[in-house]
Amino acid sequence: MNSLILMLAMQLATTQFLVSTKAGLVNYVQGTATVKPATSVPAGKIVQTGPGAAVEILLNPGSYLRLGENSQVVLDRVELYDIAVRILGGSMVIEANGFNKDLPLQVATGDLKVDIIKDGIYLFADGKVVVVDGKIRDASNGLVYGKGYQISNSPYRAQKVKTFTTGLELWSQKRDAEISSANLNVARSLRQTPNLPLGSLLDVWLWYPLFGSFIYMPGARYRSPYGYSYQAAGEVYRGGYGGFGGGGGGSGAENGSGSNSATNAGGGGGSVGFSSGVPAGTGASSPTPSAGAQAGTPSSSRSATLGK
Repeated sequence: MNSLILMLAMQLATTQFLVSTKAGLVNYVQGTATVKPATSVPAGKIVQTGPGAAVEILLNPGSYLRLGENSQVVLDRVELYDIAVRILGGSMVIEANGFNKDLPLQVATGDLKVDIIKDGIYLFADGKVVVVDGKIRDASNGLVYGKGYQISNSPYRAQKVKTFTTGLELWSQKRDAEISSANLNVARSLRQTPNLPLGSLLDVWLWYPLFGSFIYMPGARYRSPYGYSYQAAGEVYRGGYGGFGGGGGGSGAENGSGSNSATNAGGGGGSVGFSSGVPAGTGASSPTPSAGAQAGTPSSSRSATLGK
């Protein structure tokens, strides 16, 4: 049996489900990259993106590493609750779920080493990290920083930062909206299929061929750091969605189409980031802005940028 994928002995009409058992699955690739979708990244392998490209890599269930264009990253450890990431260049967003002070997600960028210890959204570039939402711990001195802080090294500095919207984070939010929408479809399929071991389908990644990606199935009702709702296996209420649909309030997320734009996903929280462009073909709601244009774009309270 492949050490990365465990195939469940079940077939739902035309949909077969696979369960991820380690971090490092490539869930999505846009443009030119050194990895392909639905493959695994072994520990120590460099993942690299080209101009206008982006890659989404699964970490522990519910957590994503989204790599921007012209970027490089290495996963040094890939056990589900012992994950270490090292950024060699460029920018990335981490949407984190399920990490804490005892089981952190370790990230190194330049000379800076931090532990992600709370659910949230974290932005990395140029040896810096911004806590958009959540908490990080500096691995060198044990200091903890919350929402809105930027930490850098060489020289060491921690400061509050201003906010604006950028392309990489718009794309990251859009991906979360789409996966949440697909989650509702999967939950509905599981509920309608009798005699399934639903207890084995909690807090896991499930492969969903109709979406072409792995889908997060939480152990209970879950709302992502972007504000989108996820349902546990089979947890779809009769007579509609019971007020707990697949999205964070946008009509596109609720209808289960899996084709939300950043605009239609509007109820899912603010946009944040640092990349200067939206990956081509991602369906973003506006043309790629320049860095100057982004700096003047108002954003919600969740937004943050890497300061100078």
